[in-house]
Amino acid sequence: MIDTTLQYSSSFDGVGPLLADVRCLRNGVKKPVLLIMHGYAGDRRACRLDLEELGRRNVVAVTPDMRGRGGSAGVWDSGGIDVHDAVDAALATIREFPEEADASNINIVGYSGGGGIAIAAGCRFPDLFNTAVSFFGIPDYAGWWRNNTRPDCMETMRQVIGTPDDQLENYEARDMIPAARNAMKTRWWFLWDSEETMCPISCVEEWMKAFATGGGDGGGGGKGCKRSVTTPKDAIRWIHNYRAGNRQLTLADDLYLPDVLAGPVDGGLKLPPAGELVVPGHLVTRHFRVVVADGTRGAVRIRYKLDSGKPSVEVIDNPRGLPVAIHYDSPTAKLGLRG
Repeated sequence: MIDTTLQYSSSFDGVGPLLADVRCLRNGVKKPVLLIMHGYAGDRRACRLDLEELGRRNVVAVTPDMRGRGGSAGVWDSGGIDVHDAVDAALATIREFPEEADASNINIVGYSGGGGIAIAAGCRFPDLFNTAVSFFGIPDYAGWWRNNTRPDCMETMRQVIGTPDDQLENYEARDMIPAARNAMKTRWWFLWDSEETMCPISCVEEWMKAFATGGGDGGGGGKGCKRSVTTPKDAIRWIHNYRAGNRQLTLADDLYLPDVLAGPVDGGLKLPPAGELVVPGHLVTRHFRVVVADGTRGAVRIRYKLDSGKPSVEVIDNPRGLPVAIHYDSPTAKLGLRG
């Protein structure tokens, strides 16, 4: 059994060391990588039970500390570059355990704020994630703010990124609803309880509607997103917590793990040869990267075209006139692809 802590640095801005715990069976068989993301006010220790249980289920389980959380360096930025840190945890795991980690099958699951990280990661890395799972997650931080369902988190958000009234650019970069169409080939799972009060489910439903409108097929074969909503009438309920606090959440593993273990359909994670994408702060594909301002402010729309040489990328909508940098390198470029 592998059970260790990795140290690595951000491929976005070099911040480090960042920490992630890794657990899996050591058997020389390549297994899916599954990132497990802690909540808004937590750190990787809150997901230790996930690590232990999922690490026994034929996946490489990885629980990162977001920058500025737990033992990781840097300043936490509430859904900004910390989303990029999650991907760097997967990349570090693949480098460290190439005989165990399947570089063509990267997945992510998160709770609450970590569910928001899962949504943002799928939208900002549109050709990377096979399966993304959000337990009562947050796709739109401004929507969360206006619902004021967690005054303690709202105060933290105010300190870190301001309010939507005075720092709207920060919230535009943390609104994944316009970017829902980016991740058309990812299999999506959303789980919550009908009596959820901490995170506004109306925002999740808006995200799913935007995804469906864009023609999302959930991995090339499904029809839209998969959802599991429990009610007071059910014996099993997805009550807001970690699995350590609500052991019934463990039962959700049997819902989404088949998609994780199945891996991408043939060519499912390849970016279409041409199209348009929304860049909420920053966006990374295997072919190019786009950064708006410092990567944590504003959103733009781009049009791209891939060919045998250098791809073409142009900004077609930049409502705030923010600086936009287009780079033709990518930390995910060399990862394996199926199909």
